Amino acid sequence: MTVYSGKTIQDAVEQGLAALSLTQDQVDVTIIQQPKNGFLGFGRKLAQVELAKKSTDQTITNTDKSTPNQTSDTHNTNDENENTIDVEEVSQKLANYLNDVLEAMGFSFKLKLDLKNRHSIYIDIDTDQESRLIGRHGRTINALQNLSQIFINRLGANNVNVELDTANYRSRRSEALIQLADKTARNAIANGKPVYLNPMPSFERKQIHTALADNGHVMTYSTGKEPHRVIVVAPK
Repeated sequence: MTVYSGKTIQDAVEQGLAALSLTQDQVDVTIIQQPKNGFLGFGRKLAQVELAKKSTDQTITNTDKSTPNQTSDTHNTNDENENTIDVEEVSQKLANYLNDVLEAMGFSFKLKLDLKNRHSIYIDIDTDQESRLIGRHGRTINALQNLSQIFINRLGANNVNVELDTANYRSRRSEALIQLADKTARNAIANGKPVYLNPMPSFERKQIHTALADNGHVMTYSTGKEPHRVIVVAPK
């Protein structure tokens, strides 16, 4: 990987893309340094990024990982709005915002941006403080993800989803949720009574619903108000 510099993150990325003769969706971008204006010309710093060409397998995987329940009909409905939103620009503004938030929280980190498609921004936060970043039951990283979603929504990117990750937490959490769904279903069937799970964010509740959608012995539904909304797994 080679480091490229520019006045802004986007300038640095464009410098790298031109040098490598690649497009944005063909590379992984790691932000090394955010630009600093300095004071009266002193202390000014250029933005620095690393660009690494994606492997063929990785490119295919990223294409397959579209936002759940996105259909071609939804895509067509939002075409006019999408044409007015520069997702790359939105992602760079989000990266700048996250950089400020994480620095204020005292983290040492690098951000790795991946635009999976026009509807999805994935940001991996590389830090040696993964446990503190994730927080108890994922509360800290989920709160940061929620803030990030609100931030880009205010930029007009309402049809773009943000996913924050660190140390492969999202994949590990997904596996844990599938195991939890299976165990809860067995308990509900064995006891003949509904089982109430602990509150969790909507995207995690959705994973529970999906995991048990084809189970002919139980039904799932959500109850309560955010942020205390819970999944109920009940025998049919």
